[in-house]
Amino acid sequence: MDGKKVFVEFAAPGDTLEIEIVRDHGSFAEARIMRVIEPAPCRVMPACPVFGRCGGCQWQHLSYATQLEWKSRILAETLARIGGIPESHVLPALPSPTQWNYRNRIQLHVDSKGRVGFYRPKSKEVVEFERCYIADEHLNEMLAAHRAEFATRDRGVSLKVSDGPHFSQVNTAQNEAVQKILIEWVSEVPHARVVELYAGSGNFTFPMAQVATQIFATEIDGRAIAAAKERATREGVTNIEFICAPAERILKKFKGPCDLVFLDPPRKGAAEAIEAITALGPKAIIYMSCDPATMARDVRTLATSGWSLVKSLPIDMFPQTFHIESLNLLVRQ
Repeated sequence: MDGKKVFVEFAAPGDTLEIEIVRDHGSFAEARIMRVIEPAPCRVMPACPVFGRCGGCQWQHLSYATQLEWKSRILAETLARIGGIPESHVLPALPSPTQWNYRNRIQLHVDSKGRVGFYRPKSKEVVEFERCYIADEHLNEMLAAHRAEFATRDRGVSLKVSDGPHFSQVNTAQNEAVQKILIEWVSEVPHARVVELYAGSGNFTFPMAQVATQIFATEIDGRAIAAAKERATREGVTNIEFICAPAERILKKFKGPCDLVFLDPPRKGAAEAIEAITALGPKAIIYMSCDPATMARDVRTLATSGWSLVKSLPIDMFPQTFHIESLNLLVRQ
């Protein structure tokens, strides 16, 4: 608008809108929708009655095909802008097997009035709801059965249907699909000796162990390492060595040649581990990311040391939201 970018929350590509500027930041502005004059073909009716007030979802007003398209486009744009990577390296987004009721855990908040729900975006105001449309129905049943009890608590409530106390992906079916793709990608590159960073309790370690000769998996959380070791013993897996250490200290724990580094860092990325990865000198790197910007930054840094991005797969782990996961393969030139 007049040469300035205006970000309009809950707009759909192709909408004709009447908007009101709510914040002017100088180089860009933020606006809210006053009226949808003509809806875009991709605009759909949100399933949830509190969509737009609840902070759990941002994209229920977009068709699922549009959500997938834009997750691919956003990832490609981010790689090009931050990483200097051609957009042709980005594959079509991997759709989630289920678009609704996929979350196997949720974190509920309780306010002083006994309202149980999620926070409003950028606020501590609790938005109450009867059921969450992206949560597993077992969680909705638990909420319905215990709402009165939860309302008396002075802190939040965690509900989950997944096994184990440690981190795992919230979308069980999509996580299983990604594990299968990871096995295929690992099989495409040298993979006799694999070093894994940010291994958690082995969500991706155990699938890779099906094809790798030996895996050295590091994780800073001692409880996660203990759980992973217990699982290895229980399942009779002998080709994994779990190491409790920060990712950047892998060189003190691992010696010898490295064929492949696999990493699944937190949202902040893996800047602290880049030097160690470079010193390991793997033939290939597979980077699982939950943040396109920090991943693109790290890929650009790795490129200066000789690794090039071959392909990037956007993964829709969180349908109805703007969050983008991706699996990225780099090879040494």
